[in-house]
Amino acid sequence: MGDAQSRAAQKDRYVAIIDQDDVTDEVRNIAVKYDPLNRSGGRDGFHVTDDDELHIDDAAVIEEHRIIANKIPNDSVKIVRLPAERGELVHQYGENGFRLYELPAPVENRVVGLLGPNGVGKSTALKILGGRLTPNLGNVTDDPDWDTIVREFRGTAVQNYLEKLRDGGVQAAFKPQRIDQLSDHYDGTVRELLAERDERNTRGEVINRLQLAHIIDRPVADLSGGELQRTAIAATLLVDADVYLIDEPSSYLDVSHRLTVARALTDLTAGKEVVIVDHDLVTLDVASDEIHIFYGDPGGFGIVSRPLSTRRGINQFLDGHLRAENIRIRETAVDFLQRSGHRGVDGPSLLEFPTLQKAFDSFSLHVEPGTIHDGEILGIFGRNGLGKTTFARLLTGSLVPDEGEVTGNITLSYKPQYLDPSFDGTVRELFAGQVDIYDQTFQTGIEEPFDLEPLFDNQLTDLSGGELQRASIALALARDADAYLLDEPSAYLDVNQRTSFAATLRQFVERTGAPCLVIDHDLLLLDYLSDRAMVFEGEPGTNGIGRTPQPVRRGMNQFLETVDVTFRKDPNTGRPRANKPDSQKDREQKEAGNYYVR
Repeated sequence: MGDAQSRAAQKDRYVAIIDQDDVTDEVRNIAVKYDPLNRSGGRDGFHVTDDDELHIDDAAVIEEHRIIANKIPNDSVKIVRLPAERGELVHQYGENGFRLYELPAPVENRVVGLLGPNGVGKSTALKILGGRLTPNLGNVTDDPDWDTIVREFRGTAVQNYLEKLRDGGVQAAFKPQRIDQLSDHYDGTVRELLAERDERNTRGEVINRLQLAHIIDRPVADLSGGELQRTAIAATLLVDADVYLIDEPSSYLDVSHRLTVARALTDLTAGKEVVIVDHDLVTLDVASDEIHIFYGDPGGFGIVSRPLSTRRGINQFLDGHLRAENIRIRETAVDFLQRSGHRGVDGPSLLEFPTLQKAFDSFSLHVEPGTIHDGEILGIFGRNGLGKTTFARLLTGSLVPDEGEVTGNITLSYKPQYLDPSFDGTVRELFAGQVDIYDQTFQTGIEEPFDLEPLFDNQLTDLSGGELQRASIALALARDADAYLLDEPSAYLDVNQRTSFAATLRQFVERTGAPCLVIDHDLLLLDYLSDRAMVFEGEPGTNGIGRTPQPVRRGMNQFLETVDVTFRKDPNTGRPRANKPDSQKDREQKEAGNYYVR
C-alpha cells in the first residue's frame, strides 16, 4: 500500500479541554505567555475573557499548544487530538466514498465486541471478516490480489486471519441486523428453520438456552420482535462455522433475554471466534472479552481502535477519549450521572382507564386502573409477550376490551415496533404526504433534531436500520395528535443517537404538552425519559398484567426483581452495569431489595 493511500491527507485537529475550576493565575499566565500564536503577534491564542476564564477557540488550537499543556503544573488544560483519517486504509467505496482504516482481529475462544456510532464502518468490517467483501486497500480502480492484501498487514494480529480468508479457511456465520426481514425469506415454522440450519447437532441445547421451546411450532412470520431475534441468533449458532458475526443481537430483547443471549453466545461458541456489534452496553459488558472502538466521520470515514478490555473500552467510549491513543472521539462525554430529574405529574388528565381485560385464544391481558396526564412521558416496560402493545391498542380504540372502558376520545400517533420500508418513494415524499414539511415548527422541532435533511432524497428502501428508525420516530412525532406512542424507539440507534433522541423527546413533550408513551427495553433511556413507569408482569405469551403507573424508581426495582437481575452503578461513568449472577454484589442488593442502584 502506497503512502498516499495508507495515510490520510487530512491534517490532525486538536481541541483544548479546560477545567476552569482548576485554572489558577499561574495557569493563565503560562497559557497566554507561551502560546505560539500570541508570541507571533496574533490574537487567536489563549486569552482571558471578561469573566476571568481561560479560553481559546477550537478552530485556533494546533499541535504546538501541547507544549503549553506540558508546562502547566496541573491537569487544568489538556490538548487532545480529534480523530482524523489515519492508519492503514483497508477499504474505500469509490473515488470519494466511505473509507475504513484498520480492522479488528477475531480471536480464538474469545468474544470481540465492536462499539461505535452508526455509519463508521462496523458493518463493513463484518463483511470483510466474513469474506463477503474483499478489502481494496483504497485502490478503487484495480483491486489488489490477496497476497498484496495480506502483505500490507504483515506483523499485525489481522495478518493470520486474512491469510485464512485468502486460503478459503474461514467459514463464517452471520446474524444480520435487520431480523424483521427474516420472515420475508422464510415461510416455515421455527422448528423447520432450526432443523435446516443444525450443522452442529446442538439444536436441543440451543433451543433450551435461548428459551424457544414454547414457540417451536409457530410460523416464523407470526413471531414477535424478541422471538424473531432469538430465533435468528439460534439459526446462526447452529451453523458449523469458524467465526460467528453477530450484528445487534439485543434489539427487541428485554433485559432478561439480553443477558440470556449474552451468556449463550459465550457458552455455545466455545473454541470459536465471535465478533459482536451492539449498541447495548449491558450485552457487550456480559458477552465481550475485549472491545474495539469505531470512530470517525459517519458516512465519510471510520477508524478502528486497538483492542481494549471490555470495561476500559466501554468507559473510554463514553468518556469520548481514547487514552492510549490520546484521541478525543467526541466533544463531550456521555454522562450517565447527569440524568434529568423526574418531573411531577400535575397536568390535567387526558384519559383514564379502569381495570381492563382482554382475552385471545391463547393469551389474556389484565390491566390495573390508571390515568395518563398531559405533558408526561410514561415509560412502559416488561418482558416480551406480556401485552404492552395490546394495551396501547386498547387505548387507541383499535381493540375493544372485554371488560372496562377507556374514557377520553383521543387520537394517538403510533411508531410501531417493526420498521416498514415498503413505501415506494423518497423520505421527502413520505413526509410530504402526511405533514407540512415547509412549516417552521416542523423544520425546527422535527427535521433539524432528527437530521432528516440528508435523508430526504433517499428512497425509503435504501435506508439503514438506524436511518429508518430516525425517520419513523420523526414521522410519528410530526403528526398532529393528542398523544404519541413510540414502540421500541431505541432499536438500531447508537449510544449518541439515543442520547440525542431522549433530549429531543423531552423538549417535544414540554413544547407541545402532549403525553408520550414509550415502550422500550433500554433501562437507562427509560430512566432518563420517564416521569412515571408502567410495569408489565406475567407469563410471556400466556398472560400479562399491566400495573398501575407508579414512580420510576419503584417501577425499575419491581421489574428487575421479576427477572431476577440486579444493576449497580459503574464508579467511573455512572452507567448501570449488570451484576454477575450470584456475585457478592448481586446477593447484597437482592437481600436489601435494591435491584437498581443508581
